[in-house]
Amino acid sequence: MLLKTLVRKLESEFSSLRFTVDEEKHVVIIPPIHEEIGSIEIEDDLNELIVIVGNFTHWHAGCYREELSDIERSEAVAEDVVGFLHDLFNDKIVMWGSHKGGGGFTYRDNMQSQASYLGKHQKWLWSGLLSE
Repeated sequence: MLLKTLVRKLESEFSSLRFTVDEEKHVVIIPPIHEEIGSIEIEDDLNELIVIVGNFTHWHAGCYREELSDIERSEAVAEDVVGFLHDLFNDKIVMWGSHKGGGGFTYRDNMQSQASYLGKHQKWLWSGLLSE
């Protein structure tokens, strides 16, 4: 249910976004505009969506509010992911590092407070390398 809800929201929110859906693997793949960034892959893990943020890191989007119906929980999770994608595509999110050696993302507004995590890594926006 999560994957179908997400696909519906992606089609609605990002009408020109190119993405593929692998229903067998339960994943949506959004190709990068820069190969160094890597694809955004969003995996349906039944209870949550796992968002693989390119070559950098991943995060889990879930909703565990028992008072909500399955449909309402799916909508809430998909909304969280779509909100993240809006911010990512609008260069509000900075990515650094790698899955192999530790990486992450933060909002540009938080970069100064995250300086110790960012270190001397190259920093990327969806649109490309962030010049400092």
